[in-house]
Amino acid sequence: MMAARFTTEQVLSPALYGEILLCRDNVTHEQVVIKKIDQDASAARTTVQRQRVVLEDTHFELFVNQTLREEGGHPNVLTMQTTFAADGYDHFVFEYCHRGALFDVMENAVDKQLDTMQAERYFVQILAGLKFIHAAGFAHRDLSLENILVDANDTCKICDFGLTVDINSRPVDRVGKPYYIAPEVFDNVAPYDPSKADVWSLGIILFLLLTGVPLVNLPSKMDESFAFLTRFGLKKLIKGWELEDFVSDEATNLLEKMLCIHPHQRCTLQEVAQHPYVLRRT
Repeated sequence: MMAARFTTEQVLSPALYGEILLCRDNVTHEQVVIKKIDQDASAARTTVQRQRVVLEDTHFELFVNQTLREEGGHPNVLTMQTTFAADGYDHFVFEYCHRGALFDVMENAVDKQLDTMQAERYFVQILAGLKFIHAAGFAHRDLSLENILVDANDTCKICDFGLTVDINSRPVDRVGKPYYIAPEVFDNVAPYDPSKADVWSLGIILFLLLTGVPLVNLPSKMDESFAFLTRFGLKKLIKGWELEDFVSDEATNLLEKMLCIHPHQRCTLQEVAQHPYVLRRT
């Protein structure tokens, strides 16, 4: 029985439909992470405590992970190794990333900030992983420092496909985390292009990696930083916050293209990959 193959060593964190476990594979003797999902809660789309309805779709999440694996996988996307069901729970088995989330890596850095070369290297890795996900036909919709893991070799891996959708879909639901959510997703008034929403989130991640501070709390006119960004532009914001030493002119140019308020003016992911800032670092 597959469940007997794994020994739980630690509960890493709660999850919407269950919990995240650090386990030992008794065959390979390697550590793995298992996402344990309550089948009833998942089917009802409610948290384990039945307190609220959630949008995460574990069936589509499984499909995404399986598809990415069938496409050959990618060094910068977390690998799902296998799945099994036992005792009313589904179990997704993933490789273990020893350094944890990129958010924690940054929190533990000196002054909570990475050096520029490390920040740029991480960004190029995340971009490569996202390109693979998009090429496989999916948009992530929840890109954040919390959903990027770092392994023992200092390699970034995108994870958590619970809110992922077909890249050609035009969803209307408001999803994602406050710092990272695109303006058109937050507005929640019209169908949006999820690939362009991913580009916004990736731009926010680049800004965070370079500066150590979030660009906005929410992409809302009620947010002072977002209102300033909308009125005066990113270059003046960087100058006003005295961040010129951390964000080069070339990086600013790329960020301006990624963080266009209007999605139809925002660059595509392919254009990000072809930008001189990226090409010089790949």
